Amino acid sequence: MDHVPALFRAFPALVDRVPWVSLGLRETPLLAVTLQAPDGPREILVKRDDLSGEPYGGNKLRKLEFILADAEQRGARRLITAGAAGSHHAFATAVYGRMRGFAVELVLFPQALTDHVREVLLMDHGAGARLRFVPRMEMVPFGVAVARARSWREKPYVVAPGGSDAVGTLGYVSAGLELAEQLAASALSRPGAVHVAAGTLGTAAGLALGLALADVSLPIKATRITGRIVANQRALRALIGGAAERLRACGVNVPDEDMVAATVELRHDHIGAGYGRETEAGREATRIFSGVGLRLDPTYTAKAAADLLGTPSHEPPLFVHTLSAAEPLDLARAADPETLPAPFRRYVGGLT
Repeated sequence: MDHVPALFRAFPALVDRVPWVSLGLRETPLLAVTLQAPDGPREILVKRDDLSGEPYGGNKLRKLEFILADAEQRGARRLITAGAAGSHHAFATAVYGRMRGFAVELVLFPQALTDHVREVLLMDHGAGARLRFVPRMEMVPFGVAVARARSWREKPYVVAPGGSDAVGTLGYVSAGLELAEQLAASALSRPGAVHVAAGTLGTAAGLALGLALADVSLPIKATRITGRIVANQRALRALIGGAAERLRACGVNVPDEDMVAATVELRHDHIGAGYGRETEAGREATRIFSGVGLRLDPTYTAKAAADLLGTPSHEPPLFVHTLSAAEPLDLARAADPETLPAPFRRYVGGLT
């Protein structure tokens, strides 16, 4: 039997009103671990969304269960989305979109090139996505517009970067409700705050709204890993408002959106030299978290983990681990870099 999202457990009437499709998402564990930090042992709680599913998990899967259902309901046959060359969201869309029978097109711009970015790009290629190169992030809207125009017969459905729109945010509303259930049912210490990486903000916005719906008051510290043009208070408020409006239209009594948004603190001290660029604090956090079997990535989770480690707290902080533990590298190994579109061949050729 398919796992029932916590959103539908909390509000059963939504089952027939909110499109959703199972992509094999599992309820993810909430557990306590003890980190060996430089200043001594430190207990934290971890919401293991890295274990959300196979063949690829992480936080994108929760969003895609609602997004792909919406696309199917609208009769789309092609998905178009955008991100940086190493975008986990773009790859997850390729994997699960193809699994559901969609053609998938990815509009990608270059970022700091690493072995991991190269692997993700080759996994996109191996998963059968059509890749469209744009030289800068600012050109993404143009690239998406071209992709839409050239595939209009397939009723293209544009998935927001990061899956962060009103539909995708519902996936993390459900995660917030799931987390509230687990906190109520467990003997774990109550956390002082929730820490999460903040890229396109759908994860933080959904968690805030889900916890508010469950009447759980917890501050959320969202560590910005993208530029302020993407991660800002107005964008956060728009995502909370969009998801809230959808729920309200289905008869759910939603808390005041400004009060929900006020529970999220956007934190700006760990972006370092910019998106996709490692920081020394992130490298140290990666080392410390690896001691308890948690793998971090330099772009997202290492920066959020570094922020957590640098934040004093009397109660254990709760870390939402959004990087997929499953990584189908066989797709990268099977993909021939020489068959990439020319701009991508030149891009990956820059890795020495």
